[in-house]
Amino acid sequence: MSVGMIVVFGILGLAGLALIALGYFLGMKKKTNLLSLLAGYDESKVKKDEEALARVTGPFLIVLGIYLCSTPFLVYRFGPHKTFVPFIVLVVLGTIFVNLYCRHKEIT
Repeated sequence: MSVGMIVVFGILGLAGLALIALGYFLGMKKKTNLLSLLAGYDESKVKKDEEALARVTGPFLIVLGIYLCSTPFLVYRFGPHKTFVPFIVLVVLGTIFVNLYCRHKEIT
């Protein structure tokens, strides 16, 4: 394994741990002051409940973080193409689900 791959996997692992921590604090601890870390978050657009937005977004971030942390093992076992394509699908479908859920519940 080359040094470049080790660095990339280390960065992916740290990013995964950061997503897990952010998801934990948002989803489990209901720290709504961390919502400002989400891309595109605008406090004036949240109509009803910031805690509901944190409850929906937190588990999604935890799942993404776990996938990123397990990426080195998945790349070793299945190869990069079979590892990153499901990640992209997970990100796209998860983002669509969170947006549709928030709009349906009139959170945003």
